[in-house]
Amino acid sequence: MQLETIDKARYNKHVKITFFAICGFMLVVALGTSAVLIHFWGGPEGDNFWLNALGVVIAALALAQILSMLRHHPFLYEVAYVRRVKGELNRIYRKQQKIKAAAEKGDPVAMTILDFSYRASRQVYELDNNTLTLEELERAQRTLDEQREAFSVASLMDYSGDLLERF
Repeated sequence: MQLETIDKARYNKHVKITFFAICGFMLVVALGTSAVLIHFWGGPEGDNFWLNALGVVIAALALAQILSMLRHHPFLYEVAYVRRVKGELNRIYRKQQKIKAAAEKGDPVAMTILDFSYRASRQVYELDNNTLTLEELERAQRTLDEQREAFSVASLMDYSGDLLERF
Protein backbone atom coordinates (compact mmCIF):
# COMPACT_ATOMS: atom_id res chain seq x y z
CA MET A 1 0.00 0.00 0.00
CA GLN A 2 1.34 3.39 -0.96
CA LEU A 3 0.43 6.59 0.81
CA GLU A 4 -1.33 9.16 -1.33
CA THR A 5 -1.70 12.89 -1.01
CA ILE A 6 -5.20 13.71 0.21
CA ASP A 7 -6.76 17.18 0.20
CA LYS A 8 -7.68 17.76 3.83
CA ALA A 9 -10.57 20.15 3.13
CA ARG A 10 -12.12 17.77 0.59
CA TYR A 11 -11.62 14.79 2.92
CA ASN A 12 -13.21 16.57 5.89
CA LYS A 13 -16.14 17.76 3.77
CA HIS A 14 -16.77 14.27 2.39
CA VAL A 15 -16.44 12.62 5.81
CA LYS A 16 -19.01 14.99 7.29
CA ILE A 17 -21.44 14.55 4.41
CA THR A 18 -21.00 10.77 4.52
CA PHE A 19 -21.47 10.69 8.29
CA PHE A 20 -24.68 12.72 8.19
CA ALA A 21 -25.98 10.74 5.22
CA ILE A 22 -25.41 7.48 7.11
CA CYS A 23 -27.08 8.88 10.24
CA GLY A 24 -30.03 10.19 8.26
CA PHE A 25 -30.42 6.95 6.33
CA MET A 26 -30.31 4.86 9.51
CA LEU A 27 -32.79 7.15 11.23
CA VAL A 28 -35.32 7.19 8.41
CA VAL A 29 -35.06 3.54 7.37
CA ALA A 30 -34.89 2.12 10.91
CA LEU A 31 -37.87 4.18 12.09
CA GLY A 32 -39.83 3.56 8.91
CA THR A 33 -39.18 -0.17 8.91
CA SER A 34 -39.95 -0.43 12.62
CA ALA A 35 -43.20 1.47 12.16
CA VAL A 36 -44.28 -0.87 9.35
CA LEU A 37 -43.32 -3.96 11.36
CA ILE A 38 -45.17 -2.68 14.44
CA HIS A 39 -48.21 -1.78 12.35
CA PHE A 40 -48.54 -5.31 10.98
CA TRP A 41 -47.16 -7.46 13.83
CA GLY A 42 -47.05 -5.22 16.89
CA GLY A 43 -48.90 -6.14 20.03
CA PRO A 44 -51.49 -3.88 21.66
CA GLU A 45 -49.52 -3.83 24.92
CA GLY A 46 -46.76 -1.84 23.19
CA ASP A 47 -43.89 -4.25 23.86
CA ASN A 48 -42.29 -4.02 20.44
CA PHE A 49 -38.61 -4.01 21.32
CA TRP A 50 -37.75 -6.91 19.02
CA LEU A 51 -39.60 -5.33 16.10
CA ASN A 52 -37.69 -2.09 16.67
CA ALA A 53 -34.42 -4.02 16.85
CA LEU A 54 -35.32 -5.82 13.63
CA GLY A 55 -35.95 -2.46 11.98
CA VAL A 56 -32.45 -1.31 12.98
CA VAL A 57 -30.92 -4.56 11.70
CA ILE A 58 -32.73 -4.23 8.37
CA ALA A 59 -31.55 -0.62 8.04
CA ALA A 60 -27.95 -1.65 8.86
CA LEU A 61 -28.03 -4.45 6.28
CA ALA A 62 -29.44 -2.11 3.64
CA LEU A 63 -26.77 0.48 4.48
CA ALA A 64 -24.01 -2.13 4.23
CA GLN A 65 -25.29 -3.16 0.80
CA ILE A 66 -25.46 0.44 -0.42
CA LEU A 67 -21.98 1.27 0.91
CA SER A 68 -20.50 -1.84 -0.70
CA MET A 69 -21.95 -0.72 -4.05
CA LEU A 70 -20.76 2.89 -3.64
CA ARG A 71 -17.33 2.30 -2.09
CA HIS A 72 -15.58 2.90 -5.43
CA HIS A 73 -17.54 6.06 -6.20
CA PRO A 74 -15.26 9.10 -6.65
CA PHE A 75 -17.07 11.00 -3.87
CA LEU A 76 -16.06 8.36 -1.33
CA TYR A 77 -12.49 7.94 -2.58
CA GLU A 78 -10.81 9.85 0.25
CA VAL A 79 -13.07 8.35 2.90
CA ALA A 80 -12.41 4.82 1.65
CA TYR A 81 -8.67 5.49 1.32
CA VAL A 82 -8.36 6.71 4.92
CA ARG A 83 -10.45 3.74 6.07
CA ARG A 84 -8.02 1.37 4.30
CA VAL A 85 -5.02 3.16 5.84
CA LYS A 86 -6.57 2.96 9.32
CA GLY A 87 -7.24 -0.75 8.78
CA GLU A 88 -3.62 -1.31 7.78
CA LEU A 89 -2.43 0.67 10.81
CA ASN A 90 -4.60 -1.53 13.01
CA ARG A 91 -3.00 -4.67 11.54
CA ILE A 92 0.46 -3.22 12.20
CA TYR A 93 -0.47 -2.14 15.73
CA ARG A 94 -1.50 -5.68 16.68
CA LYS A 95 2.01 -6.92 15.83
CA GLN A 96 3.90 -3.80 16.84
CA GLN A 97 5.83 -5.28 19.77
CA LYS A 98 7.37 -8.00 17.61
CA ILE A 99 8.03 -5.53 14.80
CA LYS A 100 9.77 -3.05 17.11
CA ALA A 101 11.89 -5.83 18.62
CA ALA A 102 12.96 -6.93 15.13
CA ALA A 103 13.74 -3.34 14.12
CA GLU A 104 15.96 -2.96 17.18
CA LYS A 105 17.92 -5.97 15.89
CA GLY A 106 18.36 -4.33 12.48
CA ASP A 107 15.66 -6.09 10.45
CA PRO A 108 15.03 -3.92 7.35
CA VAL A 109 11.55 -5.40 6.82
CA ALA A 110 10.54 -4.37 10.34
CA MET A 111 11.98 -0.92 9.71
CA THR A 112 9.96 -0.67 6.50
CA ILE A 113 6.77 -1.56 8.36
CA LEU A 114 7.47 0.94 11.15
CA ASP A 115 8.36 3.67 8.66
CA PHE A 116 5.07 3.13 6.84
CA SER A 117 3.21 3.05 10.16
CA TYR A 118 4.71 6.35 11.30
CA ARG A 119 4.15 8.11 7.97
CA ALA A 120 0.58 6.77 7.68
CA SER A 121 -0.20 7.70 11.28
CA ARG A 122 1.04 11.22 10.66
CA GLN A 123 -1.18 11.52 7.59
CA VAL A 124 -4.26 10.22 9.40
CA TYR A 125 -3.62 12.37 12.47
CA GLU A 126 -3.30 15.49 10.33
CA LEU A 127 -6.40 14.67 8.27
CA ASP A 128 -8.44 14.06 11.43
CA ASN A 129 -6.99 17.12 13.26
CA ASN A 130 -5.50 14.86 15.93
CA THR A 131 -2.25 16.71 16.52
CA LEU A 132 -1.88 15.85 20.22
CA THR A 133 0.28 12.79 19.57
CA LEU A 134 2.44 14.17 16.77
CA GLU A 135 5.38 14.84 19.11
CA GLU A 136 5.41 11.23 20.26
CA LEU A 137 5.21 10.11 16.64
CA GLU A 138 8.14 12.34 15.69
CA ARG A 139 10.22 10.84 18.53
CA ALA A 140 9.44 7.35 17.30
CA GLN A 141 10.39 8.34 13.74
CA ARG A 142 13.71 9.78 14.97
CA THR A 143 14.41 6.57 16.88
CA LEU A 144 13.74 4.56 13.73
CA ASP A 145 16.04 6.85 11.72
CA GLU A 146 18.78 6.31 14.31
CA GLN A 147 18.29 2.55 14.06
CA ARG A 148 18.55 2.75 10.28
CA GLU A 149 21.84 4.63 10.59
CA ALA A 150 23.18 2.24 13.25
CA PHE A 151 22.50 -0.80 11.05
CA SER A 152 23.46 0.93 7.77
CA VAL A 153 20.02 0.50 6.22
CA ALA A 154 20.27 3.09 3.46
CA SER A 155 16.85 2.71 1.90
CA LEU A 156 13.62 0.96 2.74
CA MET A 157 11.52 -1.14 0.42
CA ASP A 158 7.95 -0.26 -0.45
CA TYR A 159 5.44 -1.31 2.18
CA SER A 160 3.07 -4.15 1.45
CA GLY A 161 0.60 -5.79 3.80
CA ASP A 162 2.27 -9.11 3.02
CA LEU A 163 5.33 -7.99 4.99
CA LEU A 164 3.32 -8.42 8.20
CA GLU A 165 3.11 -12.17 7.66
CA ARG A 166 6.66 -12.52 8.99
CA PHE A 167 5.63 -11.32 12.42
